[in-house]
Amino acid sequence: MNILRVETTQNVFLEYNLAGLGERILAFLIDLFVMFLYVWLCLELIESFVRSWFRGENTISWTTFYILYFFVFILPLSTYSLVQEVFFNGQTIGKKILNIKVVTRSGKQPSLTQYVVRWLFRIIDIWATLGIVGLVVAATNRYYQRLGDLAADTCLIKLKSAAKLSQQVIIPEFDKLYEPKYSQVLLLSDTDINYVKEAVLTYEKFGNEEVLVPFAKKLKEILNLSDVRSGNYEFLKQIIKDYTYLTSKDEE
Repeated sequence: MNILRVETTQNVFLEYNLAGLGERILAFLIDLFVMFLYVWLCLELIESFVRSWFRGENTISWTTFYILYFFVFILPLSTYSLVQEVFFNGQTIGKKILNIKVVTRSGKQPSLTQYVVRWLFRIIDIWATLGIVGLVVAATNRYYQRLGDLAADTCLIKLKSAAKLSQQVIIPEFDKLYEPKYSQVLLLSDTDINYVKEAVLTYEKFGNEEVLVPFAKKLKEILNLSDVRSGNYEFLKQIIKDYTYLTSKDEE
């Protein structure tokens, strides 16, 4: 499984699972099914209009009908993926169900221009070539990018489970007699701790301890800790727990 490795502003790296070809295809098929249902509904309405027109019961002109046809039928179908990705943070219905989303190669949310570029290239990647170009290109590069992704500098990643996130590091549990080990963690910011959480989650998911090393080293320098005997993973988990406990106490 290929990985997207992102360097943060703290000069450390985070890793994300890339969505594979199978997930991309399945998400597309789900979206295609949703569009098929929408087409079926629209055709039912069109048939109803035509029948009422022949019976002389219609209340709107053909000009109005064509305008409605464009805005209700053609436009929503042609911009289906673009509109959803822009307004739903890189996800369509299919991507939402598969728990994947579009991000830039730097791990950030794409700009409107990037969304538009990858949408325009769907003409070549999917519709004009029956998906062959998109599949061939995505299968032959390490980030599973189709032409639209290459042009927009985007890719698809898998999202983490929010429940798993909270259980692992976001909300540690404390007993009533808990005593923080490193009270100087208050020198850190919420942003710093969020980066540490991401690193810990990456390690727990992939078992790559290298991702923990720069975080542990940097935190020991900031907090002036020279006698830490625990491993990097245990140390970072302790930092998260102490920070969460102390900041929650401050808010009481």
